[in-house]
Amino acid sequence: MEFTSRGNNQPTAPQASGKRKRIDWAARTVRIEIFVLLVGCALLLAAVSLYLGFSGNLNAESKQVNSTEFQAIFLNNGQVYFGKLDSVNGSFFVLKNVYYLQSPSTSSSSTSSSNNTYTLEKLGVNELHAPEDQMVINRSQVTFWENLKSSGKVVQAIQQYQKNPSAASQVQSSTGTGQSSTTTPSTTGTGSSTTQP
Repeated sequence: MEFTSRGNNQPTAPQASGKRKRIDWAARTVRIEIFVLLVGCALLLAAVSLYLGFSGNLNAESKQVNSTEFQAIFLNNGQVYFGKLDSVNGSFFVLKNVYYLQSPSTSSSSTSSSNNTYTLEKLGVNELHAPEDQMVINRSQVTFWENLKSSGKVVQAIQQYQKNPSAASQVQSSTGTGQSSTTTPSTTGTGSSTTQP
């Protein structure tokens, strides 16, 4: 009888070990799910902290924009654009109500060596390709930007242009005489088109 009872015990022993493997497999699955969840949470926290770190700098820069005044944006190629800085983010600057200075013509004999006269141009008025009055500027192309005072010559020329859009505003800068002024001639030629520098 002892042999028969031993024989009955042997088939039941492997069944008990089979249940153990299932329990171990379920525990392993739970451990893997917990590990994946913890790694996902850690990556999410790292991404949020990086975002907050970078957006903190952008928010600090955005707070420097004086929305009541004009801004000047200086590009790597030497071109300067004036307007209202509408948006600053990690990739782009959005400038609206855009103006730029047109270089003096080389054929003009009235320009002296000490005074340079630049014509203020409104974006979208005289360009052949007729752009909208907004620029989206890649951040990598910007050297620096600054807020402009309303007492500056460029802002005064912009204000004169806004009062009388048919008149061209000219900004004179002097290099050695200490005398500079902003003048407004009557009109510009209507038959010619200029391209943006």
